[in-house]
Amino acid sequence: MPIKKEKPTVIPAKAEKTLPHTWVSELLVNAPNSSDGYMSLKLTAFDSDSDEDPNPENSEMLHLDFWEVVANVPEAAAAMQSVFDAIPAIESYYKEGILEEAPVSAAVAEEDSGD
Repeated sequence: MPIKKEKPTVIPAKAEKTLPHTWVSELLVNAPNSSDGYMSLKLTAFDSDSDEDPNPENSEMLHLDFWEVVANVPEAAAAMQSVFDAIPAIESYYKEGILEEAPVSAAVAEEDSGD
């Protein structure tokens, strides 16, 4: 049942924006075997020509059957093959400790030290 407010809430109008680009802000693949799997994509509309970061309010989340996408979208199959081909190099990169040598921001260092 609606209740009439004494003082209504006013939401100011926002200027119209055109967001011609997409930022992939999340990409998750879970494929426990060669027949089962899913992928989730969070696509965020934004304008790369502006100084603004992509706004999560302009996002769309896609939940898809991973292997169905690989079977039916040739670009996805090629992209996934590229990821699979890169795994040995990524694994070597990780095992060589390069990731551990990455600089740590001061804020993270303070959190880790308990200060």
